Amino acid sequence: MRIFGYMAGLVLGVLLMAGCSNTDDVAGIEIGNPGLANRNPASDSVQSLAFKAGFTIDYSDVLPAKEENASILTRSTSVAKSASKNEPLVIDSMYLTLTEVRSYCSFYVGVSIVQSMGLVVWPYENSPYDVLPVSFVDDELIDETFSSIDLQSEGRLKEVGVSFEISRRTHPSVQGRVMIGDVYVPFVYELSRFQQFSLRYHFSQIKVEDWIANLSVAFHVRHFTDGVDLSSLEVGRDGVVRIDSTNNTAVWEKFNERFVPSFGALRYEYLDEKGHTFDDYVNDILLEVVGDVGENVVTDGSLGSYSPDWIFLTQLRGEADSAYVNVKEKTRAIEIDVTSAGQYSYSVQLMHENIPMLAGHKYKCSFLIRASEEGLITARIGSYLTYETVGFEEHVQVTTSEKNFEVEFEPMVNDPFARFEFNIGGAVRKIWVRDLKITRLD
Repeated sequence: MRIFGYMAGLVLGVLLMAGCSNTDDVAGIEIGNPGLANRNPASDSVQSLAFKAGFTIDYSDVLPAKEENASILTRSTSVAKSASKNEPLVIDSMYLTLTEVRSYCSFYVGVSIVQSMGLVVWPYENSPYDVLPVSFVDDELIDETFSSIDLQSEGRLKEVGVSFEISRRTHPSVQGRVMIGDVYVPFVYELSRFQQFSLRYHFSQIKVEDWIANLSVAFHVRHFTDGVDLSSLEVGRDGVVRIDSTNNTAVWEKFNERFVPSFGALRYEYLDEKGHTFDDYVNDILLEVVGDVGENVVTDGSLGSYSPDWIFLTQLRGEADSAYVNVKEKTRAIEIDVTSAGQYSYSVQLMHENIPMLAGHKYKCSFLIRASEEGLITARIGSYLTYETVGFEEHVQVTTSEKNFEVEFEPMVNDPFARFEFNIGGAVRKIWVRDLKITRLD
């Protein structure tokens, strides 16, 4: 999209308790202002978000039981489940070399990074070649090494990425025991298909407590083995099941397909042995992020309380104020008072972040809107990374009487972090919007 292509940075969309309108019906809550919302009024300093990560093996079921309320996303931040007594496959040794930690954010202040590349937060600038060997079997918790990481860095956190290399010299395989008949036989799964890979975890997969972001990088064994015929494995003359390009190749190919997705990240990318790059979403995680059919993916679209996903922004000579106002009993709207039109429609913007879109499915967007003066506004769903439209873009004629706007659309790409936008610059006026709904229809 064309909006503030020169801008970027991570803001907590906190809503300040300081309504800026003087009218009696103002609820007293200003929409989160990126220039102010992340500041502590007492210290006038930006709160940092520290980081630590755990690396472990998890033997949880592929999907949570129907009677359990825990979803895949919430389980990803919990304590990993140990192997049961008769586990079909048990991992005894899995070492990887951690090479990088990145944060991926949306930004509303100027920064000198490419948003799609994220920001490297480890290794630190003064030791850029640091790597960290990690044993997943030992349930390693990395805290002190990451003690200087600040994930916020003036932006709104979307994902945390971790990158690994396969050690060719010391640990180029996963080793353990596999149940053949009723006895365990040692196995060696060669990781020769991979040179390196990266995992990107959705912010909802990261548990934040006391301004510390806790990431669980868990290898889910049952996802790795689900649907793989382990009974077909052949034992070598040395009594070891070797799973590689020449032994048990059918299972090796299945394991190669599942290895990187089994870490339970939202999406991944890997470099194979031939130098080819592959990337994709993990379907189970993506489906949980995008929500159910008929579910309104707008956080508090009815404005019953308020959501940190709402962002209000002025730029390019646009000047305006915003607040929640009472329009009827127990009904609120967002009021935008544009006092300087600015150069473009996007000189004044009311936005809602983290609108998940699933490619190839039908969606409907609706909202109620009126204005003090008739005129056009633009409503759209775009990408925070490229600013391109990923949902729809409509020029809406707004009148002085409240009207309901509806549009159906079909996203062409998967985007867990699309952004809904009202672009309302270009004219001095007041705008009132409420009851925003974005739902998947199929």
